[in-house]
Amino acid sequence: MNLSPDAPASHRGGARSNGGTFLLVVLCIPMFLVLLDVLAMNVAMPTVGRTFHVPVARWAQVVDAYTVPLALALLPAGWLVDRIGPRHALLAGITVFTAASLLGGLAGTWLVVLTARWGQGLAAAVMLPAGLAALSQAWPEPGERAKALGAWSSISAVATALGPAVGGLLVAALSWRAVFWINVPLGLFAAWGTGRQLYAARPAALHAGPPAAAGRGEMAKRALVGSVIAAAMMTSGANGTLQAITVHLQSGLGMGAGPTGLLLLLATAPFVVLGPLSGRAVVRLGRRRVAALGFAVGAVGLATLGWLPGTMGLAPGLLGIGVGLGLMTSAIVGESLSAWPGRPGVASGLNNALRQTGTSLGVALGGWAAGWWSGTPLLVRTGAAAGLWWVGAAVLVLVTFTRSRRSRKNPR
Repeated sequence: MNLSPDAPASHRGGARSNGGTFLLVVLCIPMFLVLLDVLAMNVAMPTVGRTFHVPVARWAQVVDAYTVPLALALLPAGWLVDRIGPRHALLAGITVFTAASLLGGLAGTWLVVLTARWGQGLAAAVMLPAGLAALSQAWPEPGERAKALGAWSSISAVATALGPAVGGLLVAALSWRAVFWINVPLGLFAAWGTGRQLYAARPAALHAGPPAAAGRGEMAKRALVGSVIAAAMMTSGANGTLQAITVHLQSGLGMGAGPTGLLLLLATAPFVVLGPLSGRAVVRLGRRRVAALGFAVGAVGLATLGWLPGTMGLAPGLLGIGVGLGLMTSAIVGESLSAWPGRPGVASGLNNALRQTGTSLGVALGGWAAGWWSGTPLLVRTGAAAGLWWVGAAVLVLVTFTRSRRSRKNPR
């Protein structure tokens, strides 16, 4: 852990030496908030729009006001993280995010709501790479870092699974304002924990070069490029398929939002369970094998879509998505961080930016497919296309990811 000289001696041994579990929880909260606020607001959006008498065509502004600055600011935010250090960047991001949430909860006009969402989006763009850079420095040993990333990916799955439900419950039980208010205590706790547990690391040098500076030359460059492309292929394949399945269930079969959400848990529940286990698998098998296995398992599940009868015939495909994501997420993120250790902010910013891009493209393509086909043809064609996409991603991973020392010494 690259701590400043004035850091207490008890913290110089890395996260394991003092409060590692607590620190991991603290670093996961910002990422949890980032994902929660995308999904919870999707559910609250109609209520917010009606409150301020906004036409239906403009309701999506409350979502776009968050996702657009988040996507655009990820790379500059990664540079900022490396410039000022993960601790200072994370504290700044959490502070702005919490203040913007407070503003949103007090908003009296639609414009103030959108302003608050823009503030949240910009802060989220800083929190994501800062949290990953801090995790990378707190767990410098590859094996321990892989386990920490596994837990991190599991928490992201929890946020993804619970986001719509939390948004709906808060709106029903309290108010749409509660979707903003819930961030305030969590943000304050995360800021307190960050200030208490995370000591200032030396910022990465501004002249830090490309991945070759880490001493691995072209292999590191190839691993970085391969990992961020794999990140985009991962999210585009998963989210595009889920978009098509959602339309099929609600529009084609007339299923309600509640039952649809419960069925789609089959695609997120394995992610939650496998997150921590994937970290151990990475330690044993290496990121390359685990990521390729995740894509392969997911591709097999996707290939079953439309071929099995009944609503529950979707279960193997949904489980394939969940198992695949659970295996590959921490491995792909870890490969980006490992490929450019001198610039963890930029590396994580690139990874997150490509994941966001993949999600946007996947959802757009899934919606396009649902506009052309319906029923079994929609499922079969979506599953086949996404499955082949993930097979290609598995090949990409095998070609570009670095081979672990274990696999070089003892090929399997």
